[in-house]
Amino acid sequence: MSSSELFTIFPVFLLVDVSASMSGGPIEAVNKALPEIQHEMRSNPTVGEIARIAVVTFSDESRVALPLCDIAEAPLPELLVEGGTNFAAGFRGARQAIEAGMRSLSKGTPVYRPVVFFMSDGAHQAAEDWTDALKSLRDPGWKFAPEVVAFGLADAHQEELRKIATRFAFMAKDADPVSQVREIMNALIGSIRTTSASLADPAKQEGLYLEAPSDHFTPLPALTI
Repeated sequence: MSSSELFTIFPVFLLVDVSASMSGGPIEAVNKALPEIQHEMRSNPTVGEIARIAVVTFSDESRVALPLCDIAEAPLPELLVEGGTNFAAGFRGARQAIEAGMRSLSKGTPVYRPVVFFMSDGAHQAAEDWTDALKSLRDPGWKFAPEVVAFGLADAHQEELRKIATRFAFMAKDADPVSQVREIMNALIGSIRTTSASLADPAKQEGLYLEAPSDHFTPLPALTI
């Protein structure tokens, strides 16, 4: 198949906080949402043809729970809570996962700009500064530099979320993690649907198409770091 016949791939990276504070409802909601994403990819061929999903977790360190793949055919991981909250580890892990994932695609595959959906329920706790790792992830000189969407749950800090996001940042309005995670996943699926239906490459325009989740989240203006 020539590159002109290949579908344009939309690479999506879920960057999920799995620190101890995510135990119980939040992590259970994320684990429940992954099969729902898989079902969407299987039941909607148009979406499934272009979407490639990866899951990266972070606490004290980062882990690639699911490398970039066609999630419709992949065995799903079960995410488990770990230790503290280190944003820097998460951003480093996301950059490594993007680099590996993009290079795993067939040569000549057309791609949209990668998107990272960051979600955390707390503030950065590690001694190291996290902004350098974020700048590396978002480095405009890196050809795989992603759009970053930030979602804050529970005790997340709004100012940190605003700095993390390239354009879209959201803070949860309530304390219902199940509804919050469901809305995040609906936003993710909706962005893939919109991209797959578009004739224009968002990487060449304003980036990600995203309908802001409104029932459980408040949009925040992004900050430049």
